[in-house]
Amino acid sequence: MKTKHVLTVMITSLFLLYGCSNSVGTIEESALIAKRSTSSSSVIDQTYPKAQAEVIETFQAIGASITNGAGKGYYGIFMDQLISFHAYGPKFTEFNGGESFDSAGNEHNERQLFGEDIEENGVLKFAALPGTLKVAVYHGNVANLTFTSDFILMHKTYGEITVNNLITLLFVKTKGKWKLVHEHHSPVYVEESAVASKASFSKPKPISRGSSVINQPYQHQQQEVLETFQAIGASITNGAGKGYNSEYMDQLISFHAYGPKFTEFNGGKVFDSAGNEHNERQLFGEDLEEDGVIKFGAVPETLKIAVYFGNVANLTFTSDFILMHKTYGEITVNNLITLLFVKTKGKWKLVHEHHSPVK
Repeated sequence: MKTKHVLTVMITSLFLLYGCSNSVGTIEESALIAKRSTSSSSVIDQTYPKAQAEVIETFQAIGASITNGAGKGYYGIFMDQLISFHAYGPKFTEFNGGESFDSAGNEHNERQLFGEDIEENGVLKFAALPGTLKVAVYHGNVANLTFTSDFILMHKTYGEITVNNLITLLFVKTKGKWKLVHEHHSPVYVEESAVASKASFSKPKPISRGSSVINQPYQHQQQEVLETFQAIGASITNGAGKGYNSEYMDQLISFHAYGPKFTEFNGGKVFDSAGNEHNERQLFGEDLEEDGVIKFGAVPETLKIAVYFGNVANLTFTSDFILMHKTYGEITVNNLITLLFVKTKGKWKLVHEHHSPVK
């Protein structure tokens, strides 16, 4: 895991911010919505406390590697430990600082930031903000760890840095160990964000590590998830501007598995099931012009569907949306988007979303 891109410009699109702007005043309303629409199943709601504890221990070990290896070299033993917690390969994707990285980019950035760019013993604090850390385990072998970071780092160039990011870390259990297969980092929304630059770097040659559990493609399941994503897009497109409670908005909400595990990171803020449902119904059903989805797609070659164990799928892409908003007119939306799906009762359901603007 890394935070090289933590000092970034807070560029939030209207698409992201709009959902956030109304959330405070609609808590009671959206709570009723969530109560009505929460989907309940053992697959979605089962907690797996032993697996949760293992994932937290792994996360703590990752923090120890970063803390112990700070400033002690690109190829220091602690950086090797840090990298060992990842399962690199073709499925691995990281979204950070408004950019997308593969396995090679992730490894380079983590070694560079923590091993070289931080002062020796320069991790002054590595923690989650109280009450924000959540570990959602699905089928006992895939875990989505989400939190708001509370890091303090001593950087050789920028001095003391406080890092408050919304972070998604997706783990898969393979050969008895929990390995990172996806990361998504985005800054917490603040009224006025600090602006800072990021050091440039060149990516080394892509590398591949892993096992058949990590790299198995599950082509049939990939196709099912793609079809589900297309159906989500159709619901949004067909329901644009046709009402908060229209049949198409009901269809859209039906693709989610709401409950205590559900979390959305969007516009630098955190939403639960109720907030997510309200925002989606409000934006697509009310705030867009009728038939106001002009384009709903992914930037070519950015859409990736990584399936694990045949029952959990991580869909990542850069959005290429064009929306006609009643107030703001035509909006082009280019975001880095993570959508986590779990198969339950024969259907793929959304259990986590993370949206952040492209740099």
